[in-house]
Amino acid sequence: MKRLRKILLWALLLLYFPIMLSFVGEHTDGVVCRDVVVTVLDSADTRFVTGTEIREAVLGKYKNTLGKELNSVSMFEIENFIKKHPAIKTCEVYQTIGGYLRVDLEQHLPLIRVFENTRTYYIDEDGQEMPVFDNFSARVLVVSGELDGKMDDLLKLARIFRNDPFWNAQIEQVYVKRNGDFVMVPRVGDHLILLGPPERVEEKLRNLRALYKQGLSPREWNNYQVINLKFKGQVLCSKKRNI
Repeated sequence: MKRLRKILLWALLLLYFPIMLSFVGEHTDGVVCRDVVVTVLDSADTRFVTGTEIREAVLGKYKNTLGKELNSVSMFEIENFIKKHPAIKTCEVYQTIGGYLRVDLEQHLPLIRVFENTRTYYIDEDGQEMPVFDNFSARVLVVSGELDGKMDDLLKLARIFRNDPFWNAQIEQVYVKRNGDFVMVPRVGDHLILLGPPERVEEKLRNLRALYKQGLSPREWNNYQVINLKFKGQVLCSKKRNI
């Protein structure tokens, strides 16, 4: 009996979608495009583009869209055009019965900002490079120094920070020394944190968190210039910036 119900359910679903598509098609025949409505689905988190900006770009590229029959508008072509924008990750274009061409899009989510020689750029959560935009600066981990061969480790560290509210609020920059050691710069305080090579990272961060929460008092922090996590099982505080 259960199997029969499943078969009937799938049969109804298979019938539903063609019927609905034909229904929408019939009701959009002869309907002209009244407007292009763009929704940036993740605008609360990232603001590289605005709906107005993308709408103007679409109407600038496809000048006769407004007033044109919706069924003759190439949604696939418009999607591909929008996806060429370096900030756009996904895009869906569809028409409504009311005569609107709707565009829903999501932006790339930057994970780190890289300062390398004379260049600066973002790397997103998928490991893809993306440019810096004048209108918005993402609040992400900044990395610099001798980055060659270290990008995977830096992305792994950035993901740890992003997934932990404590570290996301605490660490703003990582500098890679010539010997491969990572040096972290906190948002608050004048000290530096010598993480050392990117190994046993979770253990080192646990030790540092314990120091922040249970170790030094706020007044004592001003006495130290470097917190050294490099050596296994040790947290060394130095009054000299000897890194």
